[in-house]
Amino acid sequence: QRESVQKKMEQADGLEQEIDELFEKKNTLIERPELESLSEEDSCIECIYGYNFFKFSPSTFAPTSDAPVPSDYVLGPGDKLAFTLYGTESKKSNSFISRDGLVVLPIVGPVNLLGLTFREATNLIEKKVQSELIGTEISVSLNELRSISIYMLGEAYKPGSYSVSSLTTVSHALFVSGGVSDIASLRNIQVKRAGNVVANFDLYDLLINGDSSNDIVLKPGDAVFIPSVGAQVTVEGAVKRPAIFELKKGESAKQLLAMAGGLKPNAYAKSAIVERFNFDRKEVLSVDF
Repeated sequence: QRESVQKKMEQADGLEQEIDELFEKKNTLIERPELESLSEEDSCIECIYGYNFFKFSPSTFAPTSDAPVPSDYVLGPGDKLAFTLYGTESKKSNSFISRDGLVVLPIVGPVNLLGLTFREATNLIEKKVQSELIGTEISVSLNELRSISIYMLGEAYKPGSYSVSSLTTVSHALFVSGGVSDIASLRNIQVKRAGNVVANFDLYDLLINGDSSNDIVLKPGDAVFIPSVGAQVTVEGAVKRPAIFELKKGESAKQLLAMAGGLKPNAYAKSAIVERFNFDRKEVLSVDF
């Protein structure tokens, strides 16, 4: 009996080790050399706000394949579906979607899923199996996402062509390519498709306001162009987020103060000073917030 208990304990230890290996995530991030000296609490006072977001650069550019798939995801050639039949028939199989949009179901045969979302494809497959295999149902899952090629251009940290997941957004593309250079704009990032600008992405909207409405999903062949930084203003003193901020044309001092997180409790708003340099002259203005 003691040998039996010991054997079960060894099996449990082996199973635990297999589970740990299965869920172990390899670290694919490396610290960018120019930002290595910054701790999590520190900010680069000479850097424009938002650059610290790219403190870590990926050591590999393999496309992400374990992201959750939304039901409105549009299927395309290269996606891999997994099927499980159960009921009167029992069978499992995997099938890639072909260039023509065809996928092969177990026993039933080919089905065209061209242009369908994952939800629509699942409903179509379930109805087809129920009508052709009486007493049998099917479970459908997306086993593997297709990869797409995009371009990171302009002031990208490492410009070039990248193979990414078909669910990649602009912000994710910036991260997987290592971020931006130290003279890059974070507020006028352009997505170009067939020579036309289809979206303008402002990273400040995401970082400060949590607004991801312009963080669009990229398509094959898209070019993410990062221009040089625009006008810059340094905010110092009794504010919650002192830094250098990139400004868009028409933005006011109050909007700038909001970017800086607002005033600290010990701030005296009526004593705010704006220093402005015009060529060889320095102007000092008083601002009442």
